[in-house]
Amino acid sequence: MKLPSIPSRDDLAAQARGLAGQAASGAAKAADTVSRAAAGAAAQTSQRLGVDRLPGLPGLSRPAKDDGAPIDVDAGPQITGTPFARTLATAFAARPHTRSARSLLMGADFLRTGLRLGGRERKQLKSRGFAAETTGATDAPDLDVAELIHVHGRRLPNLMRNASYRVIKRDVRAVTDHGSATGSLHWIGVSEQEHARGAMGWTRLCVDTDQTDRLPVLSGDHHLDVVIAPVGQEPAEYASDMAGLLPQGIPAEAWQALTADPTRPVMRLHLLGQDRIGVDAGGDTYTLFRNVPHTVRGSLLIMGNRVRRAELWLADRANIDILEWLPV
Repeated sequence: MKLPSIPSRDDLAAQARGLAGQAASGAAKAADTVSRAAAGAAAQTSQRLGVDRLPGLPGLSRPAKDDGAPIDVDAGPQITGTPFARTLATAFAARPHTRSARSLLMGADFLRTGLRLGGRERKQLKSRGFAAETTGATDAPDLDVAELIHVHGRRLPNLMRNASYRVIKRDVRAVTDHGSATGSLHWIGVSEQEHARGAMGWTRLCVDTDQTDRLPVLSGDHHLDVVIAPVGQEPAEYASDMAGLLPQGIPAEAWQALTADPTRPVMRLHLLGQDRIGVDAGGDTYTLFRNVPHTVRGSLLIMGNRVRRAELWLADRANIDILEWLPV
């Protein structure tokens, strides 16, 4: 019996390019369909994530001028609240952006990401911890894109899966942060008119992540949209912003875990959903805490015993697995 030949990586890449070319118009239509469907479900999504319960946010309508743009501020009320709350209001009211054919069809497939599974980033986190937030020449924060992709594309999804295991009774649990992930950062600006109505420009992290067979919440290859926003540091603003993120505050036991290691001045508090949070120093373990209500999943960067930055999940959308189209 003659065994079928195994295609090489170059053969697969050539076939993928051919399929992508043949399906270019179809992919564009599919991407537009996905975006329009996501836009139609934006109110339901934001309600599920609890956006309208954040402080300072008015009841939001969900129309948008174009892909990735914020709300049409002339069509709704003034956006009020702290800069952080206004940033979240703008981001969560935005229409999900149109996907490129490459992202929609290939996602985090190895044809796009290679065989990088996060080993280098894992070693860096274990030895150095999380990167401190610094500002550049324009006073804007310098963001470590590779670390952000690793946290949201590999580490955080696996921690969400791990936190849901009821058979594990211990609170200090092992971290498994491997998998395919790729992504990019984008600045979403607003017009002068929109800004006058209270809308804020914001930073969007896009991550394609493949957690097949590892995460029931995101089974398969998905695209995550994450809003990255600084938390106000003035006492009144800080209290208001934190009340929206964690209505009952951070438990004392979690604060003790966050400050237990003086060699790790930068920590992360992960919002894992289902009233579970995780304290993470970047090592091989994290500490799980239960019964801590929060409205949005994501991760908080903590420096100097204060939350400096919030990275909150806006949406996740399924990618098309192009390998399923390849002939066997």
